[in-house]
Amino acid sequence: MKDLLHPSLLQINYLMTLEKIEKKRGCVGTVADICGVSHGPVSRFFKECVNYGYLTEQYTFTEAGIRALRMYERILQSTQSYLTRLGVSEGSRQESLRQLIENVDYELLLSITRSDTQVKKDTTISQESSTPNFLEKVLEKGNYEVGIALHQVNRTGGGPRLSMAHQGFEHIAVIRNNNRGSWLELTICPVHGISRIDGKDMTGWLSSLKYENHGQLCEVDLRANKVRIPLSACRFTRSSHGNIKGMIMITVTCTAGKAHMPESTALLTFWM
Repeated sequence: MKDLLHPSLLQINYLMTLEKIEKKRGCVGTVADICGVSHGPVSRFFKECVNYGYLTEQYTFTEAGIRALRMYERILQSTQSYLTRLGVSEGSRQESLRQLIENVDYELLLSITRSDTQVKKDTTISQESSTPNFLEKVLEKGNYEVGIALHQVNRTGGGPRLSMAHQGFEHIAVIRNNNRGSWLELTICPVHGISRIDGKDMTGWLSSLKYENHGQLCEVDLRANKVRIPLSACRFTRSSHGNIKGMIMITVTCTAGKAHMPESTALLTFWM
């Protein structure tokens, strides 16, 4: 999957449209018309696909191209279902889909969005394994400080960047592992920003946080400026050195006075 071309959501739509139309002269213009774009972007992308071995010079699909298209369709379906389960509003869903498809590694995206995805045991611990039984092998009972980061999932052009939501939490969290359960505890902080309307300083607070746990949408109960997320809802990867990284996609909203900041999705990562 690492060798898979990583096109934009619109470019994936070009390929899906190309497969549906009759292969004849003028197909680039037809695809452009259906997708509501000009001829140039479609032509340039199809030429890239020719160079990548996905299309022939006549813009018919090769075997590699068909395999790639099926993978794109699988990723799209999985991500769309995930956003629906997560409760992302219909008005925000298409933009969230674009952000995830275009900016998150495909393997990570499938791991996050499909709880039943099976991955290599030597690199990833499945969601089913992130249970108290798993933690007994990794952690003793107790409390552990961990660093956290929340990254944007929209294109930045220079690698991952911190999300605005990153300001909303203390950057040291606590993993609590005891007889009552195991969870990641975050401490809420005020979010500072500049109003786009009048340029004044604004201070906001987290007003909601949602995540998915085994197919069920969960909204965190905000109490005493603390947020608790069960570790069973997280995905884990383990490096060759034995370090473990946890991650979970969250959707948050903030309130600044009477203003409500729009819902946003971020990738929460923590290190054990």
